[in-house]
Amino acid sequence: MCKKQERPAALVARTPVRVLRNCCRAYACTVYGKLEICNPTGSHKDRESEEIVRYALRNGIRELAIASTGNAAISLAAYSYVHGLKCHVYLPRRIAAERLAQIQAYHPAIKYGATYEQAFAQCEKDAEKKGLLNCNPGTRHEKIIGDSKIGKEIAMNIRPDYVVCPTNNGTLLAGVWSGLRKSGFKTCMVAAVTKKTKLAAAIAGFHRKDEPALSETLKDSEGEVLEVSDSEIAEAARLLISDGLVAEGAAAAGLASVKRLKVTRKTKVCCVVTGSGLKFPNSLKQLLVKG
Repeated sequence: MCKKQERPAALVARTPVRVLRNCCRAYACTVYGKLEICNPTGSHKDRESEEIVRYALRNGIRELAIASTGNAAISLAAYSYVHGLKCHVYLPRRIAAERLAQIQAYHPAIKYGATYEQAFAQCEKDAEKKGLLNCNPGTRHEKIIGDSKIGKEIAMNIRPDYVVCPTNNGTLLAGVWSGLRKSGFKTCMVAAVTKKTKLAAAIAGFHRKDEPALSETLKDSEGEVLEVSDSEIAEAARLLISDGLVAEGAAAAGLASVKRLKVTRKTKVCCVVTGSGLKFPNSLKQLLVKG
C-alpha cells in the first residue's frame, strides 16, 4: 500500500475553449465548446475525481465507493488506482461491455445491481456499513469544487450569454456556475436533459440527486431546463464531428439544446462538451447512424 500523501499529483490541466464554426453557422450565433473531452480519462468526471481523491488522501481515507453507469466509475477508479486507494464500484448489471472493460482496467472492486437505482442503493448501504467514502452525487461537495474550475476557465477566456451543461443530477451545472460566480461573471445556466433516451445513458432520467444545489443554480443564474430528444442528440453529435469533435451522446445533448434558445447573431453560447465518444465505439456507431 502506498504511503499517505498530503496532496495527489495534479492530473487535470486546463482544457481548451474553441469556437465551433460549423455549429455557429447551424445555430446562427457564436458557439464555443469547452472541451472536457481532453481530460485524462476523456470526461469532466476527472475534475470531480481529483478533488475527491485529494480529500481522501488529506484525511487518511483509503477506500472509496461510487455507483455509476460509466464515466464516473472509470474516472474515480483511475484516480484511486494512481494514488494507491481502493475503489468500490457499483454498476447496473446490463452495463455495456466497452464501459465495463475500461472500469476493469483500473482494478476496482465491482458489485452489480439489477438497475442503476439498485446499484446506487447498495452503494449507499455499503458505504455507511463499511466506512467507505461515499462519492455518489449529492454527498461530496468536492465534486462541485472540482467542476467549479470549468467555470473559472470559461470566465478566463470568454463572456458567454449562455453556458450549457448536459445535466442529470446537477453536480456539473452547479459546479460550473460556482466557478463563474466566483470569477465575478454572471450568465444564464442551461441544463440540457433527456428523460428517456437510448443515446445518452449518462444523463438519462434527470434524477436531480444534487439538490438543493441544482435548483439554487437555476434560480440564481435565471437559468432554464431544456429537454432534448435522441434524434436531436444524434444531429448534434454529427454537427460536432463536422467541427472535429467526437463526443458521446450525453455530451452532444448540450449542443442539441442550443436550437431551443432565443439567440441573435451577437449571442454567445458556451457548451460544456463533457465526454469523448472515442471511449465507446459501439455507442458511437449507434449515435451516428442516420435515422
